[in-house]
Amino acid sequence: MRSVEIAARSVDEAVRLALEQLDVTIEQATVEVLMDTSDQSDGEALVRVTAGNGSSDAPRGPIRTPISRQPRATLPPPPDKRADPALEQETKQIVSELLTSMGFNCNVVAVDNPSAIEVEPDEPPTVFIDVHGRDLGMLIGRRGENLAQLQYMVNVLVNRQVPTWTRVIIDIEGYRIRREESLVNLANRVARQVARNRRPISLEPMPPNERRIVHVTLRNDSFVKTQSSGEGALRRVTIFPK
Repeated sequence: MRSVEIAARSVDEAVRLALEQLDVTIEQATVEVLMDTSDQSDGEALVRVTAGNGSSDAPRGPIRTPISRQPRATLPPPPDKRADPALEQETKQIVSELLTSMGFNCNVVAVDNPSAIEVEPDEPPTVFIDVHGRDLGMLIGRRGENLAQLQYMVNVLVNRQVPTWTRVIIDIEGYRIRREESLVNLANRVARQVARNRRPISLEPMPPNERRIVHVTLRNDSFVKTQSSGEGALRRVTIFPK
């Protein structure tokens, strides 16, 4: 099957250009959103469009039925809850000592849950750590890969010191919150496109915490539903029309 990857200022524009290049309609193609930072001033979207969708009876023309959408509910603000102060202090110390040993001069702070994604009642105690300083890009890494490894390491170290399993979530210079906002915007934009065209769209592979953001953002949507598929690092969310 023929496939192209197109970058443009928005997902819709990238898909349109790809369809023109492949000379197919949206109903005759499979769309994957590989990247979307179009909500940023200098951002762009990258999509992969493959001709053919595995269905011989797919419609042969664009579906232009107008869809009346209801206002999208916003996620409620997180409750004002903090982990045990002694646990927070011990976690801060572990993070500070680890980063100092790595040669970074940082300010480490324990904070309230900064995310719109609430901690569920059945989830383990969670400590949220913010790290601020200069030249910390290396700690974040490409697409947050180094941050994920740092967080894993901190969770291992913390849970060697505390009696009950505790989860630690680390943010560096607001990267994680910016990424969450980007994913929420991506989920909403792709959901509108799926509802309009009545064709599923798969997002890029994501780690579990990012897939959860997409699922939570769209779980009450009247027009689309979400499903994860794939294995390991290739697991991704697909948004389907209802």
